Amino acid sequence: MRARLTILVGCATAFLAAPGASAAQQPVKIKPGSAFYTVVEAFSAGGIDVGQSVRGCVFEPYTRCPGEDLTGADLVGAVVPYSDLSRVDAERAHLAGATLAHAEMRKANLSRVNAAALIASYANLNGADMSRADLTLGGLAEMKARGADLSGATMFIADVSGADLRNADLSRANFAGGLAAGADLRGADLRGANLTIADLHRADLRGAKLAGATFCNTIMPSGRIRNQRRHCETPKGRAKGPAIEIPPALPIYTVVKAVGKPPTPPGERFGGCVVEPSTTCRRARLAGKMIQGAFLSYSNLTGSDLRRSNLTFANLTAAKFAAVDLSGAVIAGSASVRTQFRGAKLKGANLTVADMVGSRLRGADLRGADAREANLTDARFRGADLRGADLADAALTGADLRGARLEGTDLSGAILAGARLGEDFPRGATLCNTVMPDGSVTNPQGSCP
Repeated sequence: MRARLTILVGCATAFLAAPGASAAQQPVKIKPGSAFYTVVEAFSAGGIDVGQSVRGCVFEPYTRCPGEDLTGADLVGAVVPYSDLSRVDAERAHLAGATLAHAEMRKANLSRVNAAALIASYANLNGADMSRADLTLGGLAEMKARGADLSGATMFIADVSGADLRNADLSRANFAGGLAAGADLRGADLRGANLTIADLHRADLRGAKLAGATFCNTIMPSGRIRNQRRHCETPKGRAKGPAIEIPPALPIYTVVKAVGKPPTPPGERFGGCVVEPSTTCRRARLAGKMIQGAFLSYSNLTGSDLRRSNLTFANLTAAKFAAVDLSGAVIAGSASVRTQFRGAKLKGANLTVADMVGSRLRGADLRGADAREANLTDARFRGADLRGADLADAALTGADLRGARLEGTDLSGAILAGARLGEDFPRGATLCNTVMPDGSVTNPQGSCP
């Protein structure tokens, strides 16, 4: 079902930015030491199918396996949104690329799991043990993890925007390049944590313990930069293993090709627009601009012209992009948690592997957009035009697609558990290995065209 190379987050703002497209695209190689290496490696062997039983637990949406022993289990790519997995013992399990959105996982033991590219948006992980877990590139926006143990966890380039992390233990965690805009970190233990180039804009740090934490170009809750430097040392991944080749046809190609490019520095001007958190640039003329990796959370760009612009890996969380023209723009790998795109033009835009949790896209024009592998959990597409869009393998858990035009839309491998689809679905959309709102799989095939 999910035997594919996948990265389902858009959080590499601090380290990555996409170059312009070339006329003849060539495969790129990802080498050991890259932030993406362990993620791509984890998916090279595929994953488990929806409905597959592992140690007596059937892995599918809405499953109930509280307290089960899943220690060391191979659960790569598991699709279990809205499931009850509270108190499970999954220490050292392999959960890379799993979809746990809206799952109940209170007090679960996830210590030392390999969970790179995990989607746990809106999941309840209160009191869970995730110590020393590998959550690299994790899509964890809006999760509840109050009192959770994340000590020593690898959260390199993870997105916890809007998450409830009150009193959580993040001591010695590697949160370099992570996004925590609007997160609740009251009373959290961040002693010894690596916060290099992390985005903490509008996070609540009251009572948080920060002694010994590493700051370098870190965006603080006020939006100011702490310990501003021309260059920051960033952690490296595993140094051994063969290079992995990524062909242009894969949806992760744009983001992998972007590895190592610097982000747009906060405060840089484009015409009269200052690119920084909480900026106001209504009706700005930014067509064709390279704004990759920009920190624009809580900004207002309503009505702006961003046609053919490059916003790869930009942080657009909670920003106002209503009526913005993003036709032909590259927004691959961006974080757009709770972003307002109402009435925006995204025709032909590249949204591959973007993290658009809870985004408002009502009435937006997404004709021909490429949103493969995007995390669109709880996104609102009511009345949007998605004709000809490619949403293959996208996570649309809890999304609202009522009234959306879907003629020619590719929903192969998409996860629609809990989604509201409206009458006459699929309305011309292509369904193949598609997980439906009730958790069933429509038109199951070995592989989709």
